[in-house]
Amino acid sequence: MEKRNIIDRIFPIKYHFHQMLFMQAQSNASGVEALYSWLNSGADKDSQALLDRVKEADTIRMEMEKNLTEAFVTPFDRGDIYSISVGMNRVLKYAESTLFSMKTFDVKANDTIISMVEQLNRGVEIFAEAVSDLKKNHGKSEEAVVKMRATHREIEKLYMDGMVFVFAGADPMAAIKKREVYHHIKDASTNLEETVDVLHRIIVRLT
Repeated sequence: MEKRNIIDRIFPIKYHFHQMLFMQAQSNASGVEALYSWLNSGADKDSQALLDRVKEADTIRMEMEKNLTEAFVTPFDRGDIYSISVGMNRVLKYAESTLFSMKTFDVKANDTIISMVEQLNRGVEIFAEAVSDLKKNHGKSEEAVVKMRATHREIEKLYMDGMVFVFAGADPMAAIKKREVYHHIKDASTNLEETVDVLHRIIVRLT
């Protein structure tokens, strides 16, 4: 710790990576929340809110990557910062793909889709809180890891149960369309799970 303090005095950290990660995590959480709202409302304002958050998160991510190349020191491994940012970006991109697929294939929200996105929404909200706590209370961030992983397990269960029901139907084209939507949500959750692993690695190294 003393070595870290000496380095910080000689080479002050110019870029606020904790804050940038939190800003991106907030954009992700707001974007998935907008998708969840759209599933329940069908309102254009909710779908547009998701698209706006995607653009916002992209801007934050690109700025962070630029800063990573310029920063002499970072609060933790720069490779982990990059990985966690890219992982968050993929989560939101799959949320966007869910919206586009449902609109393109005219898939209506059902209990499976709503429940899966509800769990994803919970996961990204907890993730944003965990990133917020990372700087001053990474012990609290570690407690959130279990909760985030639980949302992924629940989404996988919902996916499997939903696919069993879909394949039991008489309309193969409808099954293909729903499977596409289900899979985008599942992929969003898988990427969140992988991003949680990166976050947990950061926490372990800070302990």
